Amino acid sequence: MKKFFFVLMIMLLSVSLVMATGSSDKKKDSGKLNWPTQAINMVVAFSAGGNSDYNARTMAKYMTKDLGQPIVITNVGAAGGTVAAAQVKDAKPDGYTVLVHQLSINVATAAGVIDFNFADLAPVCVFAKAADEVIAVRSDAKWNNIKDLIEDSKRNPNKIRHAANTGASTQWIAIALQNAGAQLNIVSAGGSGERIPLLLGGHMDVIPIQVNMIEDYIKTNKFKILASVSAERNPARPDVPTLLESGVACSYMYYNTFFMPKGTDPAIIEKFSQAVKRVVDNEKEYAGEIVSFGQTPFWMDTQATTKHFADELKSLMAISGVLRGK
Repeated sequence: MKKFFFVLMIMLLSVSLVMATGSSDKKKDSGKLNWPTQAINMVVAFSAGGNSDYNARTMAKYMTKDLGQPIVITNVGAAGGTVAAAQVKDAKPDGYTVLVHQLSINVATAAGVIDFNFADLAPVCVFAKAADEVIAVRSDAKWNNIKDLIEDSKRNPNKIRHAANTGASTQWIAIALQNAGAQLNIVSAGGSGERIPLLLGGHMDVIPIQVNMIEDYIKTNKFKILASVSAERNPARPDVPTLLESGVACSYMYYNTFFMPKGTDPAIIEKFSQAVKRVVDNEKEYAGEIVSFGQTPFWMDTQATTKHFADELKSLMAISGVLRGK
């Protein structure tokens, strides 16, 4: 009898160990991140052909290989990127909808164009630092600097057409120029890719644009630059003054950034961010494409990205009244 009970106890102990091991394995398996298992929709908040669109498409091409799932680009270029931001904010937080945006979302908040801010989304990472934005005009324009532009606009009020989008960074430029004394006709003119043909065709007189997008037009003497929006002069263009130097209180840098809907699993956000980092750090072909576009590969993690947007929004809220035309 004792032998029977001893054998029974051994059997029960063995079953318990098997069950415990199985439970542990299941728990371990359930902790694995089973994402992505389908295509990811990357919503670019601006029209095709612009800086954000180029950077998104270039990054998506290499991330598709890294993540093992296709990334579909959707351009929602309306209202300075606010429509796209609202769409992604309200999307299902499952990791399959990603927003591409930049400082325009903070401008829109400060300008009162939207009733939410970047923190109503989940910042993922900065994935590209755009080339300097500049103020460009046609080469046959009579102005050679910002002072010329401002003085001529005073003599011909509301005649000079300046491209800007309400709630976008270009609105900041337009308001700053007006505060410096310019009397411009501010015209909504779409994203950066749409402004170039408008300037070429004579439908706009002044456009803010990333300098890398107009290199060929500068070389062929179709466009010239009046000033840069950066805080300091670019060593590659030492003769181009900044807006600040020109007496216009406006300065910023574009950080193309990924956001997901708030509530997205932090593990998904981290996996996506690390996939971006791997592309930036390791993909030589990606680096070649970005360098040829006048940029250098750049990545900023989730924590640093969140801090950057929070600091930037704080600065913009300090001039909220100006942005709202008060």
